[in-house]
Amino acid sequence: MTATDFLTILGLALAVWALIPKKERNFVMLFFSKRQIIFFGISLMFLHYLFAFDWLLENWFPWLSVFTSEKGIPSSTWAYLFSLVLIGAPVLQVMFGFFSSTRRQELISLYNTLLKEDDIDLLVEYINKYHISDIQAYLKGLSYLPEKENIDMILRRRTEKDEAFDKLIKPRRMQFAANVYGRILQSDDFINKAASKYPELFATAFAGMESEKAANPDLVKLYIENIFESKNQSFVKELKIVNDSESSIESIFNDYDIPILYGLLSHTKTAFQNAVWYPVGEKGVKSLKYDSEQQVFLQKKYDSALESELWNQKIYIAIVYFDYMVRETIFKNNKWHMWLFYYRSFTKELIEIIPSSNDYDGDTERPSFTHSLIVDMIWIMRGWIELAKKRNVKHRVIDTIKCLGDCLDTICAAPEDKVSSAFKKRQVNLIISLWFEYSYHADNKAVKLARDWMEMMFLNPKGVDSTYQPVSNDYKEVMREAWRDFDKIPYQMHGENGSVKDFTDKIIVPLGIN
Repeated sequence: MTATDFLTILGLALAVWALIPKKERNFVMLFFSKRQIIFFGISLMFLHYLFAFDWLLENWFPWLSVFTSEKGIPSSTWAYLFSLVLIGAPVLQVMFGFFSSTRRQELISLYNTLLKEDDIDLLVEYINKYHISDIQAYLKGLSYLPEKENIDMILRRRTEKDEAFDKLIKPRRMQFAANVYGRILQSDDFINKAASKYPELFATAFAGMESEKAANPDLVKLYIENIFESKNQSFVKELKIVNDSESSIESIFNDYDIPILYGLLSHTKTAFQNAVWYPVGEKGVKSLKYDSEQQVFLQKKYDSALESELWNQKIYIAIVYFDYMVRETIFKNNKWHMWLFYYRSFTKELIEIIPSSNDYDGDTERPSFTHSLIVDMIWIMRGWIELAKKRNVKHRVIDTIKCLGDCLDTICAAPEDKVSSAFKKRQVNLIISLWFEYSYHADNKAVKLARDWMEMMFLNPKGVDSTYQPVSNDYKEVMREAWRDFDKIPYQMHGENGSVKDFTDKIIVPLGIN
């Protein structure tokens, strides 16, 4: 390669560089420190020296012969090899290397510029390619940092946690991850612009929150609000995958692509700290009150052919989401109920939107889509108790029965022109039948607890463990009819365990409806 050849190549490279948009050029420069750029400039001068070596030796500096030998490599060859390195090294650095450690502030400034200019696609592309896996590793590291005593924080003493944190962020990539996570990923502007379009990006980071030490409720709640309000199709798709599954989120994740639900719900202690129920619960209630389009659909007569359209309704998405959020705490044996009591609010608001003037068939199981969702919630709560029984644990049993009692009381108190007697009886009988089924499983932890608390619920559904809530006449009347119509024959045959008499003595007689 001659000097002319190199200059031609260099000229073409500079021309191509000039055609690249300024933002991309600035991004490429982040891979090089100022020292490297200066060194590159000096290297260009040295390359020109190699190209001109023979001319300088012959015309100006004969003493340069000390750098030559008879069997040595010609200067033109050295220039060729050096030019390859000079051209190839920067290309390899950009293709396979990482940003210069001195460029963190410039990188954040560039990312903020992309954010302000709404160039979200390019920004997300950079974060996905260079940072997201490191951010997940950073959050995993935060999850297991040692605890710091209050006295150490007050006295500002350096502790084992400080040393562990310094070790965590010592690698260059981790320093960039911490900066991008803190200053870009947590930005409200970025969340609002990117969450609904790129939900998996955030979910990948959340998967690193393996303990409550790494929780970030402000970030997570705003993210959930965005994907719920937009009825994000990736989020809905994952809910469809897990719906009707009997496995935990973690088990399903091994076989299916559900990064959003896994990132939000798999680590239940973190999920509790992140209050992952709050945005869905609040926005679900709000949608029942103010989403007129949703109300129109829910007021339709139930038609199984239209069931798929339920996935376009926020309240249905919320109900399914709550189901698997609560189920995960049962699988993980955690104490947090995740505010499953939002089902009480859902039930009240659903009854509120049922029109008083309607032509529903009250004798059918699901007169309208509104009634259908109420039935779904009763079955879901029954399913939580069943899951606790299957796993022989007590978690969620008491909370579920408290919520269930309140929902049943609300249903029983609903006007007859909205909720028929037949519908009310079916819901009550569904729980009575569960009590009777459990009379054969007394050695199970969940069963024993469930039977005890269901008895309390039957005596006072709204108060359950409280004496301050009077039992309504509406509930007593529904219970009277439900018990009258309940199929007692299977429990009165030879070898029956006395459950009918037991229920009569413990529930029916004390309620005064015998």
